[in-house]
Amino acid sequence: MFRIITDQAIEDCVQIERCVSLFETEHVETETVIRELGSLSGMEEVLLRLHGVSGRMQEQNSILRQMAQGLDRAVQCYCSSESQICKNADQSVVRHVHREVSMNDFSQLSIRIEEIL
Repeated sequence: MFRIITDQAIEDCVQIERCVSLFETEHVETETVIRELGSLSGMEEVLLRLHGVSGRMQEQNSILRQMAQGLDRAVQCYCSSESQICKNADQSVVRHVHREVSMNDFSQLSIRIEEIL
């Protein structure tokens, strides 16, 4: 049976969101450095590399954000489905009425019918 530990998945989602925020802060700092170095001469190669790093940081941050959103959505869907299954199970409980069962002995029936006739 498939089972997900939702508390752990939620904690992982929060951790990924923290990484996204940290990554975004680092990206802003990198952009600040690029702007400051842009005014200095002889920094063209460094700036080129920093622009490349900045672009990759944005891509990775976007991927992390999508991962967090996907995990969050998966946990929501799982919890919703689990709740619906439990709700349906409660509604489909069948109540049986206890009936008494007894046995009749018909082994002598043919003899009795012959006696009557």
